[in-house]
Amino acid sequence: MALAGFIILGVGIILLICYPISKSKNKRCSAQTQGTLVKIFDTDSSDGNVGHAHIYSYYVNGIEYQLKSTAYNKQVDQVGDQCTIWYNPKNPKEAQEFRYETNKVYTIILICGMCWLCWASL
Repeated sequence: MALAGFIILGVGIILLICYPISKSKNKRCSAQTQGTLVKIFDTDSSDGNVGHAHIYSYYVNGIEYQLKSTAYNKQVDQVGDQCTIWYNPKNPKEAQEFRYETNKVYTIILICGMCWLCWASL
């Protein structure tokens, strides 16, 4: 029981640490444009799991850029679908296909882990 609490607590802490890093990228990637999903392919990780990567094409000032991402994007399902791409106006090669808006979920996970640990220690 306590092991599950430690796992949930650990995940919450990791996510809360990662949140400011993502938030700072939000500040840099403040401009938006339309992008098109041009390729989906499978990726192999070192632990043998198969994931999916997406390649997006987008234009800034008439110049084409590409963004490779392994993050899930609910706006696109198949090649040719369009979505919003957020990019850094000073460096349009730096881009992301979604923005991190809140850390509420991360905080909830952290609190659940702390409650689970307290409950398991009774």
